[in-house]
Amino acid sequence: MARSDTMAANATRTTRGPSGREGLKLRLRRRLHAVLRAALHLRSRRYAPPPGYDPVTLVIAPHEDDDVLGCGGLMARKRLEGLRVHVAYLTDGSGSHPGHPVLTPEQLAGLRQTEARAALRLLGVDSAEVTFLGVRDGMLDCLTPAQAGALCARLTELIGRVRPDEILLPCRRDGSTEHEAAFRLVQASLAGTGLAPRLLEYVVWAWWSPRLLARRLLTSRRVWRLDFSGYEQIKRAALLQHRSQLEPTPPWARPVLSPAFSSFFLRPVEYYFQS
Repeated sequence: MARSDTMAANATRTTRGPSGREGLKLRLRRRLHAVLRAALHLRSRRYAPPPGYDPVTLVIAPHEDDDVLGCGGLMARKRLEGLRVHVAYLTDGSGSHPGHPVLTPEQLAGLRQTEARAALRLLGVDSAEVTFLGVRDGMLDCLTPAQAGALCARLTELIGRVRPDEILLPCRRDGSTEHEAAFRLVQASLAGTGLAPRLLEYVVWAWWSPRLLARRLLTSRRVWRLDFSGYEQIKRAALLQHRSQLEPTPPWARPVLSPAFSSFFLRPVEYYFQS
């Protein structure tokens, strides 16, 4: 997950058990978060797979960890039911530790790909169903027209090959410019395939911003809810594979993703928005 956005940077500075003004903000955020969860539950309907025999799901992740955070429970459930899931990562993940004195961007890219593969194995996703498109992390929202065209061509080929009945991708207006860019790029790529899969948007950074989450709740045509109680440990175990994000990387004493932020994703329920 890139740290270029203000919201992401703020989340990384919040650690478990803060005090003073920072602690007050976190407590307020958690209270608002609880209210929004209740509203989401009332507004949502139980997740139902797209119609058809043996539906195929394509998960688009701008960064290696977005997929597990936003829809790891759904991927685990689908694989337990024997359904096909393909995951495509748009960027190489190299921008999550800018200025780190030990880890180079190339080392980070290799590490994050290894972590992503390990997480997907726990979710049951076959290695043949994973694609790394390798755009430089932090550049997804500022590609040149030629670069965007090349990426869209690869996405169009992938979508045409996988032929998904459903595509999951990050929410628009999620608080991340790269997530916003990912949605636009997928839409442009899909237009060239002649296919019309159902598009569901999963939540990542909007969990950290009650205002953004409330906006999606009010403006989405439909909200889907997946309760995966009973096998939430699968998602938890998969998320823990992303150690470079959840654990400090010496000499840095704090992780990229704070415990306060990652705790939002450990409940056994996920929500997806449909426009």
